[in-house]
Amino acid sequence: MVERSVWDRLPDELIERVLALLPLSSVLRCRCVCKQWNSLLKSDSFLDLWAEISPRNLWFLVYHTHISVAAFSPRAHRWNNLPLYQWCALDPTQVFLLASSGGLLCFRNRSFDCPTLIVCNPVTSSHRVLPSMSQIREIDIVGMVADKDSHSYQILVTGTAEPASSESITELYDSRTGRWTYHCRSTQEFLQFWYVVHAIWHDGSFYCLATPVNTSQGYRLIAYRMENRSWVDLNVKMPPGDLRCLSLVLCGGRLLLTGKIVEDYVTRSICIWELMWESLEWVEIGSMPDYVLKDIHSPNSILIQCQGHGDLLCFSTHRGWQSILYNLTDLTWVWVPENNACGGSPCQAIGRNNLVGLPYEPSLSARV
Repeated sequence: MVERSVWDRLPDELIERVLALLPLSSVLRCRCVCKQWNSLLKSDSFLDLWAEISPRNLWFLVYHTHISVAAFSPRAHRWNNLPLYQWCALDPTQVFLLASSGGLLCFRNRSFDCPTLIVCNPVTSSHRVLPSMSQIREIDIVGMVADKDSHSYQILVTGTAEPASSESITELYDSRTGRWTYHCRSTQEFLQFWYVVHAIWHDGSFYCLATPVNTSQGYRLIAYRMENRSWVDLNVKMPPGDLRCLSLVLCGGRLLLTGKIVEDYVTRSICIWELMWESLEWVEIGSMPDYVLKDIHSPNSILIQCQGHGDLLCFSTHRGWQSILYNLTDLTWVWVPENNACGGSPCQAIGRNNLVGLPYEPSLSARV
């Protein structure tokens, strides 16, 4: 056992480096050792070092209950049922989760008269209620991007001033200024949605799938160019067939599309496509094996959702405990163990509206 005097003789810089290499849960426990360590582990120098060299631990936020959010850790291959609402001092009956980036989560209130966004860092138990948007009252698209270097983030929202409006408005929140900025208006039909869509940030633009009210127009890949402050239809031809439950994900800089192909009301396959930027077309790079498809797509598991990060895709049914990981590098499928958070049962009451479908990387240094 190392005597305490040894630690006392070590320079703070060396102690910081040793502690920064510990898992996040260990760092939080070390804050309770003594006042000196608590102060050290909350200092700007340690937080910057931790962000630079600490081991990464990504979680897939799969579904939520009225108590917690079920997060699966591929690294540890186990569930973490996170009391995010308690950590962020939020009432789960009054908010729902919209976006995630850089260790931060973005919630919105359930009031449809005046939508309010709340940004939280669950690890530091900090949150910020954002000011009201200047014009938007009905939210259609939400995208979030965090900049770890500047400890800042931006949130893009596209919506309308009233429910029946055909004119879409886009506003941007910047944490550096603490205010919303009006960006543009558009009457493009592909911006008229019937539910909130999550936009993905990649290389200077937000991307999402347009699922217009006029469904005869079909799905379309659209992008918001930050530099030009405008939404554009990329005119990418969608894969053939009757496509259902489509998810747009970003994995290692690759823009991927996943979804079901249905024939005669029967799911024939669940496929993975990659966008080829040169030709702007979707190319199939994989599909779910029949034995997996049979198990995951039971008669009661109609909705399939996918999220991705790095070289992993996580497919989940609306009974959120049933999930499977696909490794894009090894081309392997691995079942996620059942999460017995609900009194030892596989959460039979979880419905399709409880799916979250967001990757989340806990962070000590992300600032709200």
